[in-house]
Amino acid sequence: MAKPLLNSLRLIRRRLLLVRALEAGLLGAIAAAPVAAAATALRILRPESVPLAAGHPALPLALVACGFALGFLMRLVMGVSLRQAAVAADHAAGLKERLATALEVLGREPPGALDERLAGQAAQAAAALDPSRLRLARTAGRSLKVLLAAVLVLVAAALVSPAGGPPVARQTAERAAEALGRWAAEKPEAVSPEVRDQIARTIQTLTEAGLRRSTADEATRQTIATAVRVARSRRTTLDEFQKIGSPEVEAMARAAAAADGAGAASAAEKAASRLVPQAGSPAAPEADRRRVADGLSGAAGVARGEQFPKLAEQLDAAADALRRADAEAARRALIDLAARMTQDLSEPPGAGVQGLVAVVGEARRAMGLEELPAATATGSGAGVREYPAASAAGSGLPANLGQSAGSLAEGQGTVAPAAGAEVKPEDRDVVRRYFGG
Repeated sequence: MAKPLLNSLRLIRRRLLLVRALEAGLLGAIAAAPVAAAATALRILRPESVPLAAGHPALPLALVACGFALGFLMRLVMGVSLRQAAVAADHAAGLKERLATALEVLGREPPGALDERLAGQAAQAAAALDPSRLRLARTAGRSLKVLLAAVLVLVAAALVSPAGGPPVARQTAERAAEALGRWAAEKPEAVSPEVRDQIARTIQTLTEAGLRRSTADEATRQTIATAVRVARSRRTTLDEFQKIGSPEVEAMARAAAAADGAGAASAAEKAASRLVPQAGSPAAPEADRRRVADGLSGAAGVARGEQFPKLAEQLDAAADALRRADAEAARRALIDLAARMTQDLSEPPGAGVQGLVAVVGEARRAMGLEELPAATATGSGAGVREYPAASAAGSGLPANLGQSAGSLAEGQGTVAPAAGAEVKPEDRDVVRRYFGG
């Protein structure tokens, strides 16, 4: 009778092992759920602290699946003994430990008088059992409910976009930063320090680990906003020279704005010769000289307010020399002023807002961000400064920018439709001059 009983118990043991493994898997998944919830919270609330590879919304669900698999496999390895199978079957079928007792007496030497009869009854009872119908599970029902609730919460959380939007591929961001840095490096003297500092900050942002689209969007927009602000400051300061009403000073401003240092110096020489000539030459009326000096002082105040302190100092020096009617001092001061104006107010084609927008626009398209206003329109402003046309093809940009931007965009999906960035009212005049709209 031993063999039939053992065969029946082996079938029950196989079923019990599967049930216990499933229960252990459920417990493992439940244990992994808090870790998955923490990963989800980090992905949503602190995405910058999560590596790009770990930022996928399905990762928490994968952690739960891994917890289930780990618990399931560990329980399979542990196995189930025949005695455990007998005890579980007795409990499930209400056999009052008949199978467990019979299994114990099988090992007695010599067997007792009632052992064979007990084993025979147990074998009959075990043979009548269907392992698939035995209620062998202990915790599966409760564990399954808890796990389903946790999975539903994680699935709902997976649909929540992280703060800062989806991540940007690191290689794409690094290539965008490289293109921006290359553009600035090719114009070391033409890009203003403020814009150069902002470009450096943007490059640092684009190369940070775990970069999000909102962060990249803000950094690139800030770069353009800084360039527009500097251009507006230049424009405001240049317009102030027109108010002076001196043809020579206006010529200085035009030459300086076009980065024509020699032309600005020549205009300064003419201004000095007319306003404070050397002995023996006819001098301009006193009122004319004082008007120009007052105009330069007014321009100094504007330059100081527009964050051109060195230009303001030079304007004050020139105004003082004119008031003193010191011919040599006025000549030196006006020539120095022309050099400072060329350094602070010049903006050669391709080094200003248009050229920068072209580069930043390529980078933004590669990262899947909405486009900024195109930098291909010709614009000119009334007054002392003519703004030359600049485009991505003719603005002094790197020749391989188009190809590199194309490679940047590979694998990034559909680019968002073009949409103009919001423009502050005080910047509209500058944008109109640069973008023709």
